[in-house]
Amino acid sequence: MVPEWNAEYGSGGRAAATVVALSPATILHTYSPTRDSIGLASLRRLGVDVQVHPAPQSVAFAYFHPLSNPHIEPPRASIVQSPPIEVAGEAVLRFGFLEGDAIVKANRAVYDPQTSVRPTDFVANGSHAEELALVLNEGEVRSLSGKANIREAALSLLQSGGAAVVVVKAGARGALVAERGGAMTEVPAYRSERVFKIGTGDVFSSIFAFEWAERKQPSSVAADLASRSVAAYCSSGTLPLPAGEPAPREPIVLKRPPIVLLEGATNTIGCRFVMEEARYSLTELGAKVVCPALDSTPSADHPSISAALVISDGARSTLRSQLKRMNDAGIPVVLLDELHSSGSSTRKNSQPHLIVAGDFTSAIYFALWAASPQLD
Repeated sequence: MVPEWNAEYGSGGRAAATVVALSPATILHTYSPTRDSIGLASLRRLGVDVQVHPAPQSVAFAYFHPLSNPHIEPPRASIVQSPPIEVAGEAVLRFGFLEGDAIVKANRAVYDPQTSVRPTDFVANGSHAEELALVLNEGEVRSLSGKANIREAALSLLQSGGAAVVVVKAGARGALVAERGGAMTEVPAYRSERVFKIGTGDVFSSIFAFEWAERKQPSSVAADLASRSVAAYCSSGTLPLPAGEPAPREPIVLKRPPIVLLEGATNTIGCRFVMEEARYSLTELGAKVVCPALDSTPSADHPSISAALVISDGARSTLRSQLKRMNDAGIPVVLLDELHSSGSSTRKNSQPHLIVAGDFTSAIYFALWAASPQLD
């Protein structure tokens, strides 16, 4: 809803749109109640060979903003299960489904289960791959392995014998690539001009699958190219991505949880909601949040603050002097100004430590990234 956006993709459709220019023989197997729709037609125009498998209903995801948990319609419990899709190929990317399942036979397969709520093993439904890579988020790798530590969880999945590679996506902290034999590589996230978050995991999995499963690139190289492609997608929010190798971008290096000062008004229910949502989102992404307005602390002073996020909506008349004080102290400040921003990030020459963001998600990520100064 905010920012306004609507599209018919699904993870598979988004992945196919991402890689079809790189791999013109791309085939998408998908469930759909109809063989013709706006979304399916647009994928075919891009050159995707769309293979439709019947399902009694469509599934929709609705987000209040790109970092919010989606509302799913119809509810999960009432989604009718369709017969599994059977796919054989040299290189296959398999996503988890809500309305069915996919049984895969492949030389190289990449599996992204798409859920941390009881994800199933790749082989549980009879799928087989000569070489398997798992692309998981932190919740999924913990759920599949039963271990809390991410490195130990990835090693456990490798040692179980099913996967040759485990890639753990960690949002603003990039990704961890674990390989059979014990090698581990940290792949950074990369800066973007804005952050459109819906679908970033699908873009990552599709580029990784193309580079590792089809082009036979080393897993760490494939994951790095996937991370760079995510940054390109975040900047535009549109597919397909520009042709060619992803443009050079600044890596994000967050060695420790950043401490973010959160400032803003709480005198209306709308202002209070945004402040609570900002604190929750920052915490979920690994930051420690100091918020005098919500915590009723007497002072915003904190010796270890690495960045500040200021919500302009309903802000007090002292906002200008407050921003100047933090700028003079050398504290990087991100100002969320939805009414007066152009939509992309801007840096004020008069206040070199101030970045203005035009949307909530970009502001959250910019505040985290401000703890990682840009390299000269």
